[in-house]
Amino acid sequence: MASKLTPWPVLRARWLQVQQTPHDQPLVSPCVSVCTMHDDIDVCQGCLRTIDEIARWGMSTPAQQRVIWQRLGACIQAHGEEA
Repeated sequence: MASKLTPWPVLRARWLQVQQTPHDQPLVSPCVSVCTMHDDIDVCQGCLRTIDEIARWGMSTPAQQRVIWQRLGACIQAHGEEA
């Protein structure tokens, strides 16, 4: 899904931070300032979020943010297994 532009170490560090964040607290944004959308799958090459997830992030509850991070975490873990 993600290209070589995806900064995996930064995403992995943020994912670990999210796992330590209390459930009622807002989570760190997945944005890593590599804002380029894939043409074919509508996912940011940097943070792996959809345009809708990016647009809603600031208005999302911690629970909604955590759902997005859970999906991203699965991609991050899968990428680690490929390496």
